[in-house]
Amino acid sequence: MGAADKNRKTGQSKLDIITVAKDDAVVITFSGEMSVFNTPAAHDTVSKVISNHKYNIVFDMAAVSYIDSFGIGFIIASLRDIARFGGDLKLAALSPFCERIIKKILNLDMFISIFENADEAAADFKSNAASAAYRWQQVLSRQPEYPDAYLNLSRIFLRNGLLGEALTEVKKALDINPNYIEALNVCGQILLKMGENEEAIKKFHKTLEAKPDDLEALTWLAICYDDSNMLDEAISRYKNVIEIYPKYADLHYRLGMSYLKRHEHDLAVDYLNRALDINPNYLDVHRALSTLHIKRREKEPALKHLQAICTISIDAKEINDTRELLNRIAKDNFPNSYFLEKIL
Repeated sequence: MGAADKNRKTGQSKLDIITVAKDDAVVITFSGEMSVFNTPAAHDTVSKVISNHKYNIVFDMAAVSYIDSFGIGFIIASLRDIARFGGDLKLAALSPFCERIIKKILNLDMFISIFENADEAAADFKSNAASAAYRWQQVLSRQPEYPDAYLNLSRIFLRNGLLGEALTEVKKALDINPNYIEALNVCGQILLKMGENEEAIKKFHKTLEAKPDDLEALTWLAICYDDSNMLDEAISRYKNVIEIYPKYADLHYRLGMSYLKRHEHDLAVDYLNRALDINPNYLDVHRALSTLHIKRREKEPALKHLQAICTISIDAKEINDTRELLNRIAKDNFPNSYFLEKIL
C-alpha cells in the first residue's frame, strides 16, 4: 500500500485551498487530495464565496493529486448551487489523475467547461455574456416564436444590469405565452429593479394564480411589499412562505431585516440567527447582526459576528476595515454610525 493510500485510509489526506478574486470570477485553487476527508472544507469554501455574492467560479485543479467519488460529488453540487444564482463553474488545469477521471471516465466535460489554465477560464466569463446573448439571438433568427429563447436572453441582460433590454425580451416571451410562469417571475424582478413595484406585484400575483405555492413568486412578492415600505404586509407574507419552506435562510434573513426596519430588534436578532442556523456562512446576516449589536453596545456578540466577517469575506478592504473595528470594540471603543456604514 502506497503512502497516499495509507493517508486516505487513516483520514490524514490533505487539501489546501486558496481563494482569489480575479476579474469577473473567483478562482479557488486546490492542492492535495479531493477526497471524502476534505470535501467538507471545500464545500465550506464555495459557500463562503457564494455568500460574497460571487457566482462565477473557477476551480484550479493543477495540484490535485487524487479525487474520489466525494470529490466528484462536490464539483457537481457546486455547479448546481452556483447555477441557482445564475452563475457558472469552470474547471482549469486538470492534473493527469483528475483529467483521467473527469474527462476520460466520467465525461464531465460534456456539461462543465474545462480550460488549460485559470486565466483562460476567468477570461471566458468576460466574453460569456456576449457569446450567450449572440447564441440565443441566432436561435431566435431561426425560431422567432420560441419563448424560452426570449426568456434566456432576458436573463442574460438582467444579470448584466441591462434592465430595459431585459424587459423588452421577457415581454416577447409573454406575448407568445402569457401564462409562462418563469417569464412572469423574471418580468416581476426586472420591474422591481426598475422601481415599478405595482406592476411587479401584478406579475407575481399572476404567477400565484397559476401556481399558489411557487417559492420564487411568493418570496419576490414579499420583497415587493418590503421595498415599498409596507412592512406589515411584507412580514406577514415572509412568515407565510416560511411555513411552507422553513429551510430557506434567505427568507429568515429578509424577515429579520424587515423587523429591523420596524426597530423591533429582538425579533430581528431571532430571525437573523435562524438564518445562520441554516447557513452559518451567510455574510449579509453577520454584517447585519454585527451592526445591530454594535449599536446596542453588546460587545461579545458584536465581536463574534465581526470575526465571522473576517473569515468569510473575500473583500480585502472589508476584511481590513473589519479588523480595525474588531480592535476598537475589543477596547470598548464603539464607533459612530458613519464608520459602520462605511464598512457595512
